Amino acid sequence: MANKIKILFILPSLRPGGAERVVSFIAQHLDKTKFEPKLLIVGYEKKAVYSIENIETVFLNKSRVLFGIIGIFNNIKTFKPDIVMTSIAHLTMVTVLQSYFFRRTKFVSREANIKKISRQYHNEMPSVIGKILSNRSYKLLDLIICQSKDMANELIELHPIVAHKITIINNPITKVYASEITTATPTKTNYITVGRLHEEKGHCRILEALSLLDYDFNYTIIGKGTYKDTIVEKAKELDLMDKIIWVDFTDVVQKHLIESSVFIQGSFAEGFPNALLESCTVGTPVIAYKCLGGTSEIIATGINGFLVDSEIELKEKLVNLKLYPMDRRQIITSVMKKFSPEQIIEHYEKTFTNLVRN
Repeated sequence: MANKIKILFILPSLRPGGAERVVSFIAQHLDKTKFEPKLLIVGYEKKAVYSIENIETVFLNKSRVLFGIIGIFNNIKTFKPDIVMTSIAHLTMVTVLQSYFFRRTKFVSREANIKKISRQYHNEMPSVIGKILSNRSYKLLDLIICQSKDMANELIELHPIVAHKITIINNPITKVYASEITTATPTKTNYITVGRLHEEKGHCRILEALSLLDYDFNYTIIGKGTYKDTIVEKAKELDLMDKIIWVDFTDVVQKHLIESSVFIQGSFAEGFPNALLESCTVGTPVIAYKCLGGTSEIIATGINGFLVDSEIELKEKLVNLKLYPMDRRQIITSVMKKFSPEQIIEHYEKTFTNLVRN
């Protein structure tokens, strides 16, 4: 390719979050002989938790996306990208509206969540103006990347007119822990859940299932959030407090996953569950409630885990895995075949190339 494809990736921040982690990973790992990526962060550099290497990165150091509009405009004007890619709805809205000034640039959005669940658990019902801006932004976008089939189907249901703009690209495995993985099953029964402490994550129904077990275990909960007090009350009610290990934040999540017997996901919806995927990457089996999103696209029943419908079924699968542990090498292979960094990055590269050529 004679000229490199210039791509400006824009994120609200580099604080902990799936969109921040995945988009910054993609930006860093594109083939630099074919692409010229640049990362623009609206938020503060001092609050970044993800390290960025081998890519030009600019921080606007603004407290809100709205305060970064001029900075976004100036960076597009100066960099003259072939593609601008954003994630997170409100950032996409204020960015794609600038497409009126940059007719030769293609604007791409990566959808970040399942909207039905956001509205149910976060009271994110858009205002009249919000709906108008949302509809306009979807019409202006040249391409919309969805993380899962459920996410794509929901978007088509809400905005049928954009169906032809949608493509599905799953999230990549963002780190391979080959040198740290042990394929031996932990001798002590350790369960783990990783994610924000919020009602939609379903921690309380996990506790209900754990209370039915008649053997000793530990349960590590990694994450923080406003729902912690409710989870604590439920744990006290079920007499489980002495079995729970609380970890607000850690930069060695993989160590906890490797030392765990089973990763449990109680979510009512997941765009594409990165923590669950990471668990499989280190060989730890997963059990998750059936829900909207990409969970069912990761779990291969009986190969790397199970999907369940109820607390009783969750309890039964936990007992089953205690008696008959899964082959950890098999679990790792099951996800590396579908979600390896090389495979997903190649999908992005082909998508970007086709968009510019067309």
